Amino acid sequence: MTIKSRLYLDLALFGALLLAYNPAWTGLAVHEWLCVAAIVPLLFHVIINWDQTLQILRRFAAIVRAMPKVNLVVDAGLFVAAVTVSLSGLMVSQAVAGAFGISITPTILWIHVHSISADATIALLLVHFVLHWRWIVNAARRLGRPSAAAQRAADPLTPVRLATRRLATVPVTSNHPAPRR
Repeated sequence: MTIKSRLYLDLALFGALLLAYNPAWTGLAVHEWLCVAAIVPLLFHVIINWDQTLQILRRFAAIVRAMPKVNLVVDAGLFVAAVTVSLSGLMVSQAVAGAFGISITPTILWIHVHSISADATIALLLVHFVLHWRWIVNAARRLGRPSAAAQRAADPLTPVRLATRRLATVPVTSNHPAPRR
């Protein structure tokens, strides 16, 4: 997956989760369906960053630096908060459960768990954003620049340069026989 598509995915997820944070902003049905729709992209985000997560885990175990430890703790907390808000959201669901023919009467406990975990998710998401701000800025800068391949394709001298490189690597051989002595 390219950096550009990862950035678009991450920004779309961030926007969707921020929009879904308060059901009053979108209405209960949109809030619930938006959260359900975010599950697959969130899982995809975790999967495509799995190697990085494992690297951080290894660094954490080896106690290398402070920043990866903070990142791991924030990411672990974000994962727990996101799972909690998702599961508690299902327990207080009205529109999504109703679409499946299930009638749920939300209890005050699940409503509080959902509210607290939603607050924790947004707070940890903002910290996650701050910890990765350099990557986000660098990826956003790359959006405005054409790729190296596009730059080469736009350069009218590219074929000449490629041909001269090939000529420079071809060994010089003579078709004439060596003189007799």
